Amino acid sequence: MTSQEFAESPGDGEEERLLSVEAEAAVREVSFAVDHVSISGTLPCNSDIVYLNMRTKEQKIFCVQLTIEGFAIVGEQFDSPSVNEKKDLVFYETIYQLLDSNSEQYRHSFGMALSEKLEKIAKCS
Repeated sequence: MTSQEFAESPGDGEEERLLSVEAEAAVREVSFAVDHVSISGTLPCNSDIVYLNMRTKEQKIFCVQLTIEGFAIVGEQFDSPSVNEKKDLVFYETIYQLLDSNSEQYRHSFGMALSEKLEKIAKCS
């Protein structure tokens, strides 16, 4: 089965699950570096799209869309996508890239977390 056939095949929920797993992982992995991040409970969550609500340490609020193309900021309020044209979206391959481009405090938090882990490793050696 080619990847094209897999993407078009009627699923048993596998495609939907893949985006959900990616969204859940993104929430877990960046929660230390933002004030709030969660999967939207009101916007669609299906095989094509999942929405996240995020508030950075700088108090910027984002409605983030996750699709097969990546992560994109689609609004500046929770549960409120406001970008109507796909051509207006900037897609990021990872949630880290999105935050790195939109939150200076994320970069600082990430650097501090990395430094702490390296210190722990050095102490154990």
